Amino acid sequence: MTNALSFGQQARIYAKGRPQYPAALYDWIALNSPGQNMVWDVGTGSGQAAISLADRFEQVHATDISQDQIDAAPKRANITYDVAPAQSSGLEENSADAVTVATAVHWFADTAFWNEVGRVATTKALFCAWTYKLMTCGPDIHQDFLDPLYALIDPYWARGNRICMEGYSRENLNCPFIAIETPEFDAGGVWSAEQIADFALSWSAHLRAREDGKADILENLRQSFLAKYKDQEIAVSLPMSLLAAHIN
Repeated sequence: MTNALSFGQQARIYAKGRPQYPAALYDWIALNSPGQNMVWDVGTGSGQAAISLADRFEQVHATDISQDQIDAAPKRANITYDVAPAQSSGLEENSADAVTVATAVHWFADTAFWNEVGRVATTKALFCAWTYKLMTCGPDIHQDFLDPLYALIDPYWARGNRICMEGYSRENLNCPFIAIETPEFDAGGVWSAEQIADFALSWSAHLRAREDGKADILENLRQSFLAKYKDQEIAVSLPMSLLAAHIN
């Protein structure tokens, strides 16, 4: 929980640095939900998923434990933001056609959470959680930035982060529901050097490393990377991992 709360310390960095997820992912969620009346977006952070879900569902109920994160989230008439733990949404029973979690379920996938999902889900509601693994780029980007960065911050990844790296599964998330097959998605694309650097800055391991005395080293690495690649378009692969199930 402490690690999850750390995102609130850098809510503006998180809102700026986190990439958008592919539109096809949200289309798939809406298509595989029994209705589009309401979706509960858990651990919404600064609302990256909520804003796209709002285009496909009549109502989005988005919760997070960080007020700072919610304050940084984009506002829409059909999105309700609440500060609430994942285990206690405040929603009525049988009210959500879908429950979504964007790169967050690894922080709170306990029995109480899964019970809450089952409580609020309508019959055959879709549960869908997703994350991305470590980004990959061309060899020059790895040599000049990513490889030294990964080496510096590796000791600071929490267990939840390492679950993301290995990919979501019923086993590592203690999920009681029967998983369904999901498509393959990639959240990468063609990025600028600044986008890559801002994304790295938003990682909790990066924050922990900065707090542990590595701030100057990390900033020098960032500035050197930006100076060398500032005018380049960089191909980024950010493979996604999904865990999805139909509830009840």
